[in-house]
Amino acid sequence: MNMGKEPENPFVLSGYYGRKWFCNRDKELNELTRHIKSDRNVVLYAWRRLGKTAIIKQLFSDFEESGEYECVYADLMVTQSMPEATEAITKAVFNRFGKTSSGISSSIQRLLSKVGVSLRFNEASGVPEIFFGLQRPKSEKQSFDALGDFLSNRKKRVVIALDEFQQVTSYENVNAEVVFRNWMQEFPDIRFIYSGSHRSLMTSMFSDKSRPFYKSSQLLPLEPITEEDYREFIVNHFSENEKTIDSATITELYEWARGQTYTVQRICNYLFDYYEEATVEKLQVVFDKLIDQDKPMFASFQKMLTKVQWKVLKSIAKEEPLENPLGNEFIQKYALGASSSVQVALKSLQKKEIVIKEGDKFLVHDVILARWLQTL
Repeated sequence: MNMGKEPENPFVLSGYYGRKWFCNRDKELNELTRHIKSDRNVVLYAWRRLGKTAIIKQLFSDFEESGEYECVYADLMVTQSMPEATEAITKAVFNRFGKTSSGISSSIQRLLSKVGVSLRFNEASGVPEIFFGLQRPKSEKQSFDALGDFLSNRKKRVVIALDEFQQVTSYENVNAEVVFRNWMQEFPDIRFIYSGSHRSLMTSMFSDKSRPFYKSSQLLPLEPITEEDYREFIVNHFSENEKTIDSATITELYEWARGQTYTVQRICNYLFDYYEEATVEKLQVVFDKLIDQDKPMFASFQKMLTKVQWKVLKSIAKEEPLENPLGNEFIQKYALGASSSVQVALKSLQKKEIVIKEGDKFLVHDVILARWLQTL
């Protein structure tokens, strides 16, 4: 897997560069590897910004390097229908297998023809691109059968990751779960990783008896990286670049970020960029900088939400973590009104994934949003 140039800042905020810039996850990687090698499909789920995509990319890098598997990654996040999902998966397959040293293979050309895709060359770069024209197959099943046949007939076993898989539950006019479940059953040689950021929806899809994917795959939740593991990772990168960071600073940044992978990375990225010696005092400057950067976006929340939703959101942030949002003590403390109104507002905030429930505690999902709300 080609990672390209090394990052100048070791605390990367997007993309995958290699194991050196990937913090631990050895336990989860081992579990994923065992499941795949034992022919078990996997459901990898966690709230956003905990590093699901990064662990998939690391797993795929290990598999490709060992030569055991060929790997395909398809992101369904922006898809809104089965045709769009088919396009996303087809593009992912083409990006992985379509460009060979000898040009476009006959097998990939046959696949593209079956799913209603044509090839054209970018006039500026001369690079071949796939184009979805008007000639589409009569059914999505035809496309999935063609994709399944192509992947199953590869010399090596194929692992395909479908990221943000909960998106398929929103497709209209089709039971997408049935289509994807049938695809998995009809092509048992392919290993599937279903990744999603809506914990309750993902677990329901695979553990509800009335749903197509019931008990079809192994559930693997992704928890925050421990402070101990992050401490070693942070210290190593600072010291390798002749910079320092003390223990108290790491503890404070980890707690402020709630251990949320992206937020920890973002804080460290700024500390590494601005300072040779990172301290608690300098950490506060970074906190303020991050809040100021995101404040214009956060300010729009008040316009997007109802008055009750806005008040409930602010109150949850100030109480972090909140255990009983419908309790009289909480409602009266923040003058939120009737408990029924709070309940409706809370459900709406959870549906939008602005508020999440971890165990028995409610939190504002975006850590920096929560820290800003706490200042109001």
